Amino acid sequence: MGLSFVGLVALTTGTGCAAGVAVQPGHRALRFDPENGGIQHEVLKEGFYKTPCPFWKPEGSCARLDDFDVTYTTSKKALRALSAEGLPLDLSIAVTYRPIISELYLLDTEIGTNYFDEVIGPEFQSAAIGVFATTSYLDLHKRNGMIEDAVEKQLRERLKGKHIEVSRVNIENVAYAPEIRQSETERVVSQEQALRDKQIMENAAMQKKRQLELAAQTKKLELETASEQKKMELSAQTEQKKLELSAQAEQSKLTAMSKLEVDKIQIQTQTENEKFRIESELRNKQQEKKLLLEQAQIDRIKAEGDATTKVATAKGEATARSALAKATADETRASVANVTPMHVMMHAYDALGHLGGTGTTIMLGDWSRTPQFLFPKIPGFQQMFNPYGGFPGMMPAPAPAPSATNGATPGDGSKLSANTNPY
Repeated sequence: MGLSFVGLVALTTGTGCAAGVAVQPGHRALRFDPENGGIQHEVLKEGFYKTPCPFWKPEGSCARLDDFDVTYTTSKKALRALSAEGLPLDLSIAVTYRPIISELYLLDTEIGTNYFDEVIGPEFQSAAIGVFATTSYLDLHKRNGMIEDAVEKQLRERLKGKHIEVSRVNIENVAYAPEIRQSETERVVSQEQALRDKQIMENAAMQKKRQLELAAQTKKLELETASEQKKMELSAQTEQKKLELSAQAEQSKLTAMSKLEVDKIQIQTQTENEKFRIESELRNKQQEKKLLLEQAQIDRIKAEGDATTKVATAKGEATARSALAKATADETRASVANVTPMHVMMHAYDALGHLGGTGTTIMLGDWSRTPQFLFPKIPGFQQMFNPYGGFPGMMPAPAPAPSATNGATPGDGSKLSANTNPY
């Protein structure tokens, strides 16, 4: 690319000329002013910029704008390379690129506006030749994308620091030498023939395999038919044997059931007989129990009668004795009408002694408040503290002598007690 001046306008006046440049969309520009330090750092966007130049100044001494197209640009390059086998290749390769906007000042000062011819073209050709030199002739169509990526990578490595951005690399056409094309055609034809022969062989093998499979299936069907027929025969035999066994089992079952019924009837008969015997024994036992209860009732009534008789007899004897005692008392009362009070008291104590029996002490009056030491010889107090009839450590009191007062005799059960003396 060369320097472009777009929209140049010249106005001629009596004092000189005035001009300007329009920067189009997608472009950037740098101002070059010989009288003000040369290339300026400021990157100018699209728009109109004045570049006045008086008529008396010589050409090249006025200010100008260096215009750069910052959109992606695609350039094609034809080159001749060798494959890894050393075979010649005629290639048509396209590269897409653009300048880096922030580095336009360095690009303009270091390379210039014709940067494709100066840098990209030579580096692109060198990178492509290097990649194709390591690529087999047979891989050109199989690995087309990989080859493009390899060339693009090599080109980017070579353009580092050159202020240019590479977008992609495309292989548009590969032209082979006539002898290589003929060899490739023969190789393809040979491959096609080999594939055709392989297909014929595979078809023959497939047909043979199909025939073998059909034969195997036929043999299998025959074996399955024979096996099924044998299975049906065995099944029929098994069913017949099963029926025979079932009949035998049924007959055995009927025989066993008949025997079981007979045994059952016998057992029931024996059970009924045993039940009748047990019930008879139970009725006999119940009858015996009833008889025993009736006998016990009779014995109880008899015992009650005997007891009533004995009680009546005892009551009669007691009544007789009471009458006898009363008569004796009347007789005594008549005989001792002249007895003193002391004699009466003594006889009263004797009567109390007869009522209490032997060894009985009868105390009259409230003696519980009397000190014990005042009556140490009283048998009542002696028996309270000594089982032998006295205080602990004392000898037992002598037994009282029987008394024949009031006509009592030793043989009638009446006894007189000597412990009736209050002194």
